[in-house]
Amino acid sequence: MLRKHKSVTFKFRKEDFTICYHYYECTETKEVFTFEDVDEINMNQVYNQYREKYGVPFPEEIIAIREKYGISASKMSEILGLGANTYRLYETGDMPSVSNGRLILSVDNPDVFKEQIEASSHCLTRKEYDRIIGKVNELKEKKAENAWGSLFEEKIFVSHKPTEYNGYKVPSLSKIANVIGYFSSELDAFKTKVNKLLFYTDFLMYQKTAHSMTGITYKALPYGPVPAEYEKLYVKLCDDNTIGILPFEFNDGNYGEKIIGLKDIANDFSAIEMEVLNIVLKHFKANSTKEIVDISHDEPAWIENELSRGLISYQKYAYDLKAFKVSGS
Repeated sequence: MLRKHKSVTFKFRKEDFTICYHYYECTETKEVFTFEDVDEINMNQVYNQYREKYGVPFPEEIIAIREKYGISASKMSEILGLGANTYRLYETGDMPSVSNGRLILSVDNPDVFKEQIEASSHCLTRKEYDRIIGKVNELKEKKAENAWGSLFEEKIFVSHKPTEYNGYKVPSLSKIANVIGYFSSELDAFKTKVNKLLFYTDFLMYQKTAHSMTGITYKALPYGPVPAEYEKLYVKLCDDNTIGILPFEFNDGNYGEKIIGLKDIANDFSAIEMEVLNIVLKHFKANSTKEIVDISHDEPAWIENELSRGLISYQKYAYDLKAFKVSGS
């Protein structure tokens, strides 16, 4: 049995979406079939493109919007005028209509959500109303106080919305710090090498799930694929005291920058995330920085974007990583 992939057009809600279709082929009969593992990857690719095209929020966005107001999924459904279990279903992966998706995204703005609260005051107790309004006002105050930090963070990430260039994942500084912390606890994590380890971690994660791990956007620079604004990223992580950067002198007299994690990463990773991290670590642990740079220079993701120093599409390149070929393809 061989696992293969090819470009296929899928129809979803009367529209065509081109994906990298994964399937298995029997080596004896040449019969083609799929299992649940690849079915999920295939459908996630379709859903990713549909959500991005129409501005429909991803499940993690839907969860985050509700959680920041500190209310239950059923109460959020009630406030927005949706069916009793609708919001919870959207959080677990059901695809909202375009109109419902945009309604949910709109209430990410506390001022807009406050209007929804006012319109739904009849279905809230006085205690619920006061608590939610208090949370809305608190969020508005925090946003004003952290205006500079938010502006700087926007410069780090090309997009805070899931796109093909961040692996359809909302960027997470916390997750990035934890990934760096994981590698720095297992090997000498010099900055150039960390950039490559992050790239391979995210693109291998996408290969397995159709979503990246950290939400980083990568571009092709002379030393290989790197986070698009990696210098700003490391400044922010140092300011947040989640990583440290130490000057290091090599035996030949040259200097480098060694990165260490400063955050407790216990239980931060899911089973599939740990699987990916362990694969990347095992594959590259013995490689020097130069060796991993050279390996990254063999990747189509770098070769085809290096001259323009362009951004690297997960959807286009993750399934053809030279370092981690899909078994049998």
